[in-house]
Amino acid sequence: MISRADRLFVTERAESRCEYCLAPQVITGVTFHIEHIIPRTQEGADSRANYALSCITCNGHKAHYSTGIDPETKTEVQLFNPRRDKWDRHFLFAPAKLEVRGTTPIGRATVARLQMNEAKQIEARELWVELGIYP
Repeated sequence: MISRADRLFVTERAESRCEYCLAPQVITGVTFHIEHIIPRTQEGADSRANYALSCITCNGHKAHYSTGIDPETKTEVQLFNPRRDKWDRHFLFAPAKLEVRGTTPIGRATVARLQMNEAKQIEARELWVELGIYP
């Protein structure tokens, strides 16, 4: 079980945003998950260094995975690691389509595995952009 102190630390470190798709927690009406970047099923540690703030959608699709297939190269690669990787290096926000796009094999595999551009997410992003809180 994740302590209250750890939850607060992870939430503040992530600036209350999903560390994968950048969804803002404040507007969703739900508490985001504290997820294990390296899943416990793969011997991931119960530690702040292995925790990430994740929206329900991203966490649900990530589940126990730590790798994904890059749709462009068809190779298996590690998923985006918020403790190691910089978001802007692997992703960009395409405002015309309201999509998160992967710009590297890691980014593309993460977008695909976490299904970051589902219809409901696009719909929500439209509102977030209008409110000036996304990306």
